[in-house]
Amino acid sequence: MSFNLTTAFYAAPQVPEDARRLFEAGARSAGLHQPLRTPLRASRAYGSSLLLAREWGLSDIEANLVEAIEASYQPTWGRERHGEFTWGLGLNEEHPRGQFNAFLAAAEAGGTGRWTRLSAAPLEPCAQVVGVDFPQLALRRAEWVDGVLHLRLAALVDRPQQRTSFRVVGAEPGPWRIVGPEGVSIKSDAAGLTVEAPLIEADVELHPG
Repeated sequence: MSFNLTTAFYAAPQVPEDARRLFEAGARSAGLHQPLRTPLRASRAYGSSLLLAREWGLSDIEANLVEAIEASYQPTWGRERHGEFTWGLGLNEEHPRGQFNAFLAAAEAGGTGRWTRLSAAPLEPCAQVVGVDFPQLALRRAEWVDGVLHLRLAALVDRPQQRTSFRVVGAEPGPWRIVGPEGVSIKSDAAGLTVEAPLIEADVELHPG
């Protein structure tokens, strides 16, 4: 069951008809067309199934999965950790399980045809922000707009006297300037940019030239 449902998720954008048949066979085997027995065990299959139910407009399966996931997977706003929304999945672990949370988060963002459209869209290469000292610092925004990198820094606890740094790899070498609060600085080298900043909440823009 789990194998069919998860494989259908990966196959859906490439061979949708075959993926739909595989999913329907797995859904029948798993009993997704009727209310599910809870608590659910921790599995990627329920998150991938919820995404596909929304992808294909299968409202009965969607409703059954939403009810069971809400009852079983401990959806939690971690407001003390930058307002993260995660699922504990009943595993009693210090940190939320990454793969399981990724499937559930994708399902939350899903909707009719979205997974297919996303998979078909070409990905434009762009410079990436790496090396953020999480959870001491999080980025609520990291978005390129017309060649300008817009960042929203969010410190776990404001400590203006304490500094942190992160990298922007793949950025064009050459001069860059910062628009933001005092204390944020930038250095450019052949591999990209190094940004140093105090541990505060702030909006920062990185402009080339």
